[in-house]
Amino acid sequence: MTVQPQSLFFALAGVHMLDDPRPLSGASIVFVMGKLGVGESASRSVLQRMTAKKFIVRHKEGRKTFYTLSDRGRTILREGQEKMFAGWQPQDWDGRWTFVRIQVPESKRTLRHQMSSRLSWAGFGQVDGGPWVAPGQHDVTAILGPEQSEISPIVVYGRPQLPTTDEMLVGAFDLGELAADYEAFGEKWRSVDPESLSPVDALVKRVELHFDWLTLTRTDPQLPAGLLPDEWSGTTQGELFRGLGASLARGESSVLAGYFAGDLDDFG
Repeated sequence: MTVQPQSLFFALAGVHMLDDPRPLSGASIVFVMGKLGVGESASRSVLQRMTAKKFIVRHKEGRKTFYTLSDRGRTILREGQEKMFAGWQPQDWDGRWTFVRIQVPESKRTLRHQMSSRLSWAGFGQVDGGPWVAPGQHDVTAILGPEQSEISPIVVYGRPQLPTTDEMLVGAFDLGELAADYEAFGEKWRSVDPESLSPVDALVKRVELHFDWLTLTRTDPQLPAGLLPDEWSGTTQGELFRGLGASLARGESSVLAGYFAGDLDDFG
């Protein structure tokens, strides 16, 4: 696993901070991040940056430091979980697409990257370096944010007309590479036996599982089933992710009290 401290923290926060109101101790965060290959200084640096960006809120209880999600952090993680667990595309898709054309001056490369990242995260693909497309109706105003005033996007929602076909538009998405990534995910996680793990190892493995799945879903446009190849690997691996995640959650339950309190003696 490639160590990405900030992304690992997002996975940890999604697993253990989003739906649990208890503050999470800084010592526990550093401990788990260490188990995932992140050094103490790097872990504490992430906590400092996330606090400065108002993603998390820090408070002290005696000599211990605890963290909770801010409202902003909770909103961001909820959005990510929506894509991770439910998908964004309607499965009763009616054949219509959202088309977006943006023109960003060469002098504004940072803005161009920002707009491209937002569209990609929202499930859009770019056709031959031209317009961005995504099946279904999307709120492009919300996706692009206030910076759209600098690029005057053109947005159209409707069905493609011949000679343009759905198959041509699906070509905007690299499904071959994505399928290979899903297969690699399955190859790694099918071999994990939750019953053989200690509660601490189950806790750490669950964060790693969510990190891997989050990495995948960031690049998955989550096309409607009718646009995907038969026996799409993403469906199979999604079932693996949900089943294994539930098993690991059961396995870690006995250490959660110490995890939130920061009593590291309980971690063994």
